[in-house]
Amino acid sequence: MDWMKILLETVETSWNTIFKMIYIVIPIIVIIECLKDSGWFERIANKTQRITKFFKLPGESALGITVGLLVGLTFGSGVIMQMKEEANISRMQLNTLFIFIGLCHAIIEETILFTTVGAYGAVLLLNRITMAFAFTAIYIIINTYVRNKALGNKHFNVTKKTPLNNRG
Repeated sequence: MDWMKILLETVETSWNTIFKMIYIVIPIIVIIECLKDSGWFERIANKTQRITKFFKLPGESALGITVGLLVGLTFGSGVIMQMKEEANISRMQLNTLFIFIGLCHAIIEETILFTTVGAYGAVLLLNRITMAFAFTAIYIIINTYVRNKALGNKHFNVTKKTPLNNRG
């Protein structure tokens, strides 16, 4: 077994993969910066308000979801934390946002990156979006049920602040 040949082949393959990623990531970062500077994120956020209504979230959270979906977890979390300081958002709503963004962040960039190394982009994208919606909806249903049980309410409003969903 020629270890030097194996090592050289590994290094060559690794460098090829790194260069493929660089060719993808740098243009995406430039596009994201242009979108931020031109105000397109706000326009896109207006389109994502359907998601916020589906999850019974305040309209301000649309920008956090948009940034998280397009840019990534770090920027999306930063926008959401800033929104938490400015808007009246409950802990359950905050958890809902983080569950959704945690499962479905940077969908464009990561889908392209994984596609270049052999993944099926459509399958990856569809599964991430489906799982994000499913697990977030399950969280809302379970959390609402537990809170209904704890408070003894038959008609519980998940958007209303209560001692249970406003901890911390």
